[in-house]
Amino acid sequence: MALAYEIRDGHLLWVRNPFTGVTSYAVDLRAKSFAYTLRRRHSHTEPAPSAGLDPRLLRQALEDCPFCPGHEDRSPNEIIRVAPAQIARWSGARALPNASWVIRAFNNLFPRVPGELTAGRNESYVIVEDPRHFLDEPRSLNDLLYTGALGEEQFFAVMDVVARLTKRALENTAVGSVTVRKNQGPESGASQPHVHQQVIGAPSVLPALEMELRAHREDPRLWEEMVELASELELTIERVGEVVSYVNPAGTFPQSYDVIAPRCFGLLSELSQDELRSFAAVFYRLLAFLGPLPLDYEIHQGLGLPLHAHINVRVFPYSNVAGTLNIPRHLPEIAARIRRAVGTKHK
Repeated sequence: MALAYEIRDGHLLWVRNPFTGVTSYAVDLRAKSFAYTLRRRHSHTEPAPSAGLDPRLLRQALEDCPFCPGHEDRSPNEIIRVAPAQIARWSGARALPNASWVIRAFNNLFPRVPGELTAGRNESYVIVEDPRHFLDEPRSLNDLLYTGALGEEQFFAVMDVVARLTKRALENTAVGSVTVRKNQGPESGASQPHVHQQVIGAPSVLPALEMELRAHREDPRLWEEMVELASELELTIERVGEVVSYVNPAGTFPQSYDVIAPRCFGLLSELSQDELRSFAAVFYRLLAFLGPLPLDYEIHQGLGLPLHAHINVRVFPYSNVAGTLNIPRHLPEIAARIRRAVGTKHK
């Protein structure tokens, strides 16, 4: 399925997702109210920010969290640990001067794929990205640490752990593909508030990757065409070497982004440190701009596909009507705002 779209008078009218076939129509959503659908986000029974956070609620949240320091016995045996000294200018050093770890990785207690399907070995992994549960001086239980607050060097360290777990999973000959998944916020399906992400080894090529492989076989230039369309519509955010980020008008949600290295067909575990750092840097600067917004992302790698990540922001409600989506017509304004934030110019 080739990339299909229509532009009139310089404005995108519609674009078809080359993998799913869903058509996105660009319409002006700025006057539309999402108050009802997003009410859940503001309906918590916590104290108002001006009232401050009850210390008892804070302590209870930390005590209940299996990912917080001191609760290492609540997870399976640790596979990887990154110490504070291994991350330059770790931003949590002041809040946690005695921290023994910054990043931990272990098998998921609740594997995404049953171990029976991968030769009896659990190939689902959890990466705890930071020992901090909350931002500094939280005013509500929603003031959680999020990936975009980690710092660029720490996010690179997280991606390095992802690469190491990718290699570990693929050493199991029963694993056919490895996907990275992040859910940020309950609206995105996150089951734990503590900042984390997953690496998942599956016995076969997962369905989303199968769709991408099928489309890639039909149109080997598809990924480059997507990058070119983003440039034509002024949706490009940043370009560092072979890595490009852009607003994706054909994403699976009304506000989606891609980070892609269109000529890099290897796994994260096969990249040089410089290549991994470039991918992580472009990825991180986009996440830093998005901040604590509810979002999810997946990193797809290997299998003859170019290395890429899909990021879906849950700002606009998801409403697929008869195989169509509405996307904001002002996507170029969104892209321009992000470019200013990360200090890049449209190319």
